[in-house]
Amino acid sequence: MWRRSVLLLIGLYLENGTAQLLDSRCYLAEGGSTESFLANEDVAVGSLLGTLSVNGDPQNDIVLSLREKDAPVSIIPNSKNLVLSKPLDKEGIEGPASVYVNVICERRSTNDPSFVIPVNIRVIDVNDNSPRWSGAPYAVNVSEVTIIGTRILQGVRAKDSDQPGPYSTIEYQVLPGPHAKFISFISPLEGTLVLKHELNYETTNNLTIKLRAQDQGVPPRFADTTLTINVLDADDQNPRFNQDVYYGFFEANQVDSIITLHPEHIKAIDQDFGINASLLYSIVPSSLSDYFAIDPYSGTLKVQGHQNTTGNITLVIKATQSDNSDRYALSTVILSQKVSEENPETVFLTSRYKMNVKENYAVGSILKNLGVHPHGNQQASNVKYKILNETELHWFSVDNNGNIKLNGRLDYESKHLHAFTVEINDGINKSYVEMRIEVSDVNDWEPRFRKPRYGFRIVNNGNMTLPAMIGIVEAADGDINDRITYTLLGEQSDVFYIDSKGGLWLRQNITETKEFHLYIVATDSGVPPRTTMVPLFIDFLDTKKSVPKWNPSVVSGIGGVSLLLLVGIIATLDYMRRHKKRDKSNSSVLIDNNVIPSSVNHDYMRDSCSSVSASASTILAASLDMEHESYATTIKDIICRTQNSNIPNHRSNDSKQDSRLDSGIGPIQSNHEKIQYDSEQSGRCYLTVYF
Repeated sequence: MWRRSVLLLIGLYLENGTAQLLDSRCYLAEGGSTESFLANEDVAVGSLLGTLSVNGDPQNDIVLSLREKDAPVSIIPNSKNLVLSKPLDKEGIEGPASVYVNVICERRSTNDPSFVIPVNIRVIDVNDNSPRWSGAPYAVNVSEVTIIGTRILQGVRAKDSDQPGPYSTIEYQVLPGPHAKFISFISPLEGTLVLKHELNYETTNNLTIKLRAQDQGVPPRFADTTLTINVLDADDQNPRFNQDVYYGFFEANQVDSIITLHPEHIKAIDQDFGINASLLYSIVPSSLSDYFAIDPYSGTLKVQGHQNTTGNITLVIKATQSDNSDRYALSTVILSQKVSEENPETVFLTSRYKMNVKENYAVGSILKNLGVHPHGNQQASNVKYKILNETELHWFSVDNNGNIKLNGRLDYESKHLHAFTVEINDGINKSYVEMRIEVSDVNDWEPRFRKPRYGFRIVNNGNMTLPAMIGIVEAADGDINDRITYTLLGEQSDVFYIDSKGGLWLRQNITETKEFHLYIVATDSGVPPRTTMVPLFIDFLDTKKSVPKWNPSVVSGIGGVSLLLLVGIIATLDYMRRHKKRDKSNSSVLIDNNVIPSSVNHDYMRDSCSSVSASASTILAASLDMEHESYATTIKDIICRTQNSNIPNHRSNDSKQDSRLDSGIGPIQSNHEKIQYDSEQSGRCYLTVYF
């Protein structure tokens, strides 16, 4: 009996122990001790973050709860689901950047202690922040004479609050707009702005340009702002008279009498509107200028002395800036003496007129009034005027009031003297006056470079002797009498210099590989002078420090290649000899598989420049030396031919016209060992000079 009782007790004990060992409620199904979840920072409140992998059924045998009372997450009752109850923010501004809570799990129907399960929710960054500009909008003052390439604003910056990475990496750009051509960022990742187009205060003195800062998210987020450029006026313009010619009458014996002028009172302005300097008026000294005086501030003209001249008097008046005597303007005053009423006959005041007229006078301007005074000081209604030289009618006409007008544009370079006769007929008598108009040269042509840009590559093999010529630049001017001088601008421009003939020289030795970005400025000798500027790129390659080491294998390899080349050359020569007769009628040059006819012009050579290889450098140099026509002569010939084409019964047969102004490759003059043309992906055409 007692044995049966013992066995029963042992069975009950084993049954309870096994039940305790098999109770896995509140344990994690994977056997871990913590739970981890990932959540994007932009997940909406109420969204499911994850499901706890806890053994047990929350509806029957376990109870789940959070230890933290204000946690940003919560557990749905009678479930294992974690949901978001507060917003998340990786940057920690609008919500927590990470979540760490403790889940308490209790077994139902037992007195066992509760379990604590740590839960870590890692927040993932998303591109939810746009860049924000610092110190925007921007404004900067820039002088109109600032050189292209100058840094006009540094420190332009935008920030992005997203975590380091593509979402916070910002790129800058100038948005398209009417003024976008004036500036650019030196790099998309750097907030430095440079000037890339020349400014002109007289054209536009205020520029508004839109800038954009954009991150690298997909899709990207961006922010826009504006840059205002206030263009500062510089003293780069001469004053200007309102009229090129003024007309008036005077009485010889009326000292201190004010002369009334037409079409208006003498007036000049400073064309630098932002400076608007005050002007002083004066009369340019001449044989008759002492008889007249002009008020230096108002421009009022008066008779100052007695004189007995019966013909017209021409005075040259000058308006000079009070702060810069080098800035001035000239105009002409034509004065006629009033005729006594005792002489009623209709006649010219003189039988011959000689005058100088600037070639830039506006078409339609009145050059001279012939000063006819029939019946006292009144013009007769029946007086007729006529220019007798028909060829001059292209340039001049005369109206019923005796005013000689300019009909066509004058040009000193094509014709600097005009002579014609004017007839006056009052129905009874005829009178004649000889007109001699000399055209004054005006600096109306800017220098023109042969090329829009120049590039040179210097290869220094250690045999350089200073100064060393790099190459030739060439510019010409359409004004006949102008001379051109050259200067260099840019950082370290003093390393080089250009002589009066356009020769570019290296004056200092460069001991390292270096790249120079400069500008060549051509200035003519006109008044005021005109200038033209083109880019100059110079790459200096120093090969003295990188001489290859020769070894027998290299020498052997080169020897083998040379032998193969020799065999190829012999075969080519034999082929050419056998086909010489067939090709004799079509003489040509072969450059990199491009057949160039012997009659090729330099426009073609220019376009083919980028495809010419080093092996054809000798042929190219020879082709360039074939050019015997001066660039300056070419420009003057084209200018004259274009202008003369406006003259009646004149037509130009040259179909090249102005296209020659922008074309061609100038003659290369150098005594260096080797010259060749090379090209880069940037599209620049370089002349490589080996020393």
